[in-house]
Amino acid sequence: MNIFNVGSNGINLYLLDSGTHRVLIDSGFPGKLNDLGRAMRPSGFRVQDIDYLVVTHFHVDHAGAVQELENNGVRFVLFDVQADAIEEMEKMLVGKWPYVALEGFDRLLTMAQSRAFLHEIGIEGQFVSTPGHSPDSVSLLLDSGESFTGDLRAEFLLEDPSSLESQSWQSLRKLGARRVYPSHGNVYSLPSSL
Repeated sequence: MNIFNVGSNGINLYLLDSGTHRVLIDSGFPGKLNDLGRAMRPSGFRVQDIDYLVVTHFHVDHAGAVQELENNGVRFVLFDVQADAIEEMEKMLVGKWPYVALEGFDRLLTMAQSRAFLHEIGIEGQFVSTPGHSPDSVSLLLDSGESFTGDLRAEFLLEDPSSLESQSWQSLRKLGARRVYPSHGNVYSLPSSL
């Protein structure tokens, strides 16, 4: 598995290349596809080479360019736990961003279906519902221990072990998360004390 950080504008976007398929984790801000294309150059891929897009949650910096990517041939995969969050995000964007409203998605999955979907495209892992930062947050956890967590941030966990964030981290930890690829900041190893 090749992992490329193809983000810009203050957000990490991750391109996963299984050798047969490419998955983009988060779309970035609306109107920034040219920035994504430039950030992808070192990977050797172009925007048109992305097969699937999954967003960690529906905030503008993570899901603002979903339809723009779909208009470029990228297939958008939506999880059932996220469906209700789209409308709220879109209401917040009206008149504030060059946002292209979401017209649909290529697949609607449950968390339980995520492993089979990923296996189909050469990735061994699963998506996990990780509410805390937002109720619709999901994280990708690879069987090798890499976790792509969006805005679920470990530094706040020790403050309140009963919080949703802490419970989400405990779930990821039990499933084998060891290395964290956050949307903001550097990649880090998950502390053993969590």
